[in-house]
Amino acid sequence: MKRQKIYLIVACLLSVLSIFVILQKQGVFNRSMSAKNLSMAFAIKDTTKITKIFMANMFGEKVLLTKTEQGWMVDNFKPADFDKIRSLFATLNSMRVDQPVSKSAQRTIIEMLAVSSVKTEIYETKPLFTLFGTPFFVKERLSRTYFFGDATQNSLGSFASLEGLPTPCIIYEPGFRGYVSPIFTPKPIEWYSPRVFETKLTRIQSASFIDLDNPNESFFVEKTGVRTFNLLDAKKNIIPNYDTLLLINMLSEFRERNYEQFLPNIEPERKDSIIKFNLYKIISVTDVENKTSTMKLYHMYNTGDRYLENELIEENVSELNLDRCYATFNDNTDEMFTIMFFHFDRQVQPLSYFLKK
Repeated sequence: MKRQKIYLIVACLLSVLSIFVILQKQGVFNRSMSAKNLSMAFAIKDTTKITKIFMANMFGEKVLLTKTEQGWMVDNFKPADFDKIRSLFATLNSMRVDQPVSKSAQRTIIEMLAVSSVKTEIYETKPLFTLFGTPFFVKERLSRTYFFGDATQNSLGSFASLEGLPTPCIIYEPGFRGYVSPIFTPKPIEWYSPRVFETKLTRIQSASFIDLDNPNESFFVEKTGVRTFNLLDAKKNIIPNYDTLLLINMLSEFRERNYEQFLPNIEPERKDSIIKFNLYKIISVTDVENKTSTMKLYHMYNTGDRYLENELIEENVSELNLDRCYATFNDNTDEMFTIMFFHFDRQVQPLSYFLKK
């Protein structure tokens, strides 16, 4: 008899708890949607709990951003651009509701969001429910689903909807003169990190700069101390007299060097031709953990007609591009990029540049 009473009490408690969870999920215990609450409805207060973001549109474009121990990844494949992730989080944290869409325009805006919006799912580490300040059943859960649409007529807000809200709204980011929709892009390429090298000076173990056009201008660098290095010529003979400051400045820039543009749609025949005939420099950096990053550079040529005083004097002239070149990284010839010499000015210099005059 006593055991049956215990079972009955436990069953009652479980029933009450279940009803509480259901009511909480339905928002019964939430505060009413005042103007202040509505203003903050889209914002995520603590972005550190976000573990995954999925974005997709009606054209088949989609991207998955995932938080890992190594940082944020794009489609579990490539490192994500840290600055863009930071900007995305800042927008998620600060975006506000300007006003709900008027009743007369709701149907039009809902139809627009249904066909041309970017669906954005936010996943967070969160409990199923919290009771008396104690979280229960904590795991990764889908916490928000947004639909971001076009800009308003004045381009200072975006039409958007949030699952759970009865009407779409106009949202904006305080302090930002523009609309927030573009940051929610489902194109993976726009989230790729442009970083090529990110090795600090004190972590460089060695480096090589192979010049295929002028082999005698090739050189090597070997670590001898925390911030000291040997400079070696093309035959790996130590050069006793070189400009230390120039070399240290050049090596210091390897802490952050970026490519200019990723070329996903370059024609295979053109890419194969560039790789086969245009290679002219190979730059490799090895860190103290023996991890090597390699960049191969390929000449870029501009082709066009040459004119003199508005008269055509030569057709299909091919000239070397002095501002940028093609590049591949870590022997991956499936992907091609462009780099600007402005960003790699010291790294592409010949050996003679570092010798004392």
